[in-house]
Amino acid sequence: MHKILFAFLVAFAPLAATGQTDSLPTQDINISQCRRQLIQAFERNDRPEVQFWADSLRRLEDNGYLALYWDERWLIYLWLENYAPLFSEVERHNSAVEEIALYKISPPKDSLFERLDTRLFEDRLYLFDQVRKAWLSAEERAFASLLVSYLLRLNVDEQAQKDFDAQLDGFLKAYPKSRFAAFIRAKMYHTPPPDNWGLGLDILFLNGSWSGELERSLRPLFGVDMALFFSQKRFTGAFRFAVGGQRLARPVVQNRYEWPEDDPSTFLSGDLELGYDIINKSSIRIFPTIGGGFSSIHPPTDEETDAPEYYEFFKFRGWHYQAALHTDIKFPAGKNSVAGSYHGVRVRVGHRWLNLDKGNPAMSGNMFFVAVGYTIFGQQARTTF
Repeated sequence: MHKILFAFLVAFAPLAATGQTDSLPTQDINISQCRRQLIQAFERNDRPEVQFWADSLRRLEDNGYLALYWDERWLIYLWLENYAPLFSEVERHNSAVEEIALYKISPPKDSLFERLDTRLFEDRLYLFDQVRKAWLSAEERAFASLLVSYLLRLNVDEQAQKDFDAQLDGFLKAYPKSRFAAFIRAKMYHTPPPDNWGLGLDILFLNGSWSGELERSLRPLFGVDMALFFSQKRFTGAFRFAVGGQRLARPVVQNRYEWPEDDPSTFLSGDLELGYDIINKSSIRIFPTIGGGFSSIHPPTDEETDAPEYYEFFKFRGWHYQAALHTDIKFPAGKNSVAGSYHGVRVRVGHRWLNLDKGNPAMSGNMFFVAVGYTIFGQQARTTF
């Protein structure tokens, strides 16, 4: 009788509430009472009653109220061996579903999840056996077993988590087009599986030496070399910026004006690079790059410096080509990082073919450089959420 009365209230309470808001239970009270009944039925092992109250809660849920959390509902499905709606919900579960739930009024605090979690953990061997005996396809049976482990958090220590991730890898390899693949990649891994692309940066201490007439005109360069880079499979593209300073080793004459010996000068460079990994292992990565950009050598542009106006003649600019070899000594990025992520020491050695002479032979020549510093690379997780 109480089930019939409650079903009546669930069906007609929203309509009647517009005229008599005090005569019928409100939505949150309905949800609270229904969850209480579900807990009692679950404690009695009354499966038909549990199914009835779970269905009632689904009917109570609307755009404003959440009646069951998704993991509570899925644990109930597993206990009831009701696999069809479970698999359907897993297939449809995505970030939009989770975001919509965030804006709903949460269910009242009670012991439902704790009781489900505790009982099913105690009966986990029975659950696995029921999955094994169920009338399911090989793919569904394999996924249901993985889902039991995931929902009950059976993999606690680090080695168990690695083993579970390996099982997920094996499932996706066996069923690459599985309808459960999106949920597995987005939610079930302890260490997210890597995609084939990542982002990184470096900041390096730069030392440069000159060739040709530049070697006679400038002392060695000291500065900073930094980059943002994108890696796709074995290819790497980067935007790199370098800035440094050096003093003049001899006077430089331009338009009959002299830039005196021992005066400071600034080197700037912006480059686009493309590289390819020739070695990429757990502890070391080596890749050459080729590229080009724009560079300049000029007097420092400090507004407080009272520089002569004719220093404008000593701005030597031009396009250049460059090639470099990068070696990364890699250190692990952290326990929960995506596989392939790392930080470490980067050594960069290369050559720039400069075009700075601007008709002035004293500024003709190229640069050989060595840069050493820190790099960090984040491999991106493979997910469809």
